[in-house]
Amino acid sequence: MQRDFISIDYRIEFETPFHFGTGLRRNLLDRSVCRDANSYLYIPGSTLKGVLREQCEQIARLFGLRATSPHNERKAIASFRDNIDIVDRIFGSRYKPGELYFDNATMVEADRNFFDSSQISKRYIHLQTETRTQTSISRLLGTVREQALFQSEFGIKTLCFEGRIYGYLEGFRLLDRGTWSYSLLLLVAGICVNDRIGANKSTGMGKYDCQIQKLKFNEKTIEVADLLESLSELELYQDIQQEYYEQEGIE
Repeated sequence: MQRDFISIDYRIEFETPFHFGTGLRRNLLDRSVCRDANSYLYIPGSTLKGVLREQCEQIARLFGLRATSPHNERKAIASFRDNIDIVDRIFGSRYKPGELYFDNATMVEADRNFFDSSQISKRYIHLQTETRTQTSISRLLGTVREQALFQSEFGIKTLCFEGRIYGYLEGFRLLDRGTWSYSLLLLVAGICVNDRIGANKSTGMGKYDCQIQKLKFNEKTIEVADLLESLSELELYQDIQQEYYEQEGIE
């Protein structure tokens, strides 16, 4: 079992409009999007963390690994013990926080400069969003609800954001390549596979392309392609973990 420091710099470019809601109205809008202190859009780090956790749970189950949902209270109690699953080791649980930090992803400088490109500062700031009129659907009847028309704000497609994930990651080293851990392998796979984030994903919103620009593991730079070549070895994780627990007397 190792505890390693990692740092992942990534860049996200949206291929469709997207919505990260504030839960508040804004002027005549029923659903407004997140803005920073300078009125630029950003991707909340907490939103990215939740999406990546769900993706990593799916990948873990695909390889036959145990992955406990954080919403299952009874199973979440197991995180008090040392015998926790690989997803909890990466992201933490309801009772045992993780040590990774997900910064907010901020708009790249080129896009910010576009909205500041006039003599009047931020004259074009409103162009970073678009408004769409939507209707609420009854889950019971599958039809439009009466008097349920509302307006939502969406960030426009092609906007780019950059962010960082960093902190300490606990896990077992790969058998044939002791350079990195299974936890890092699963996290990076989740980042590369996931392609949607935010609200209204079922209607085509929030589709994006993510590129990892720099990956550092204990201050050593690693190529993402080299790391993902070992993805199939995730099948061995459960056996390695069980053997370790038996040696340490952990139930």
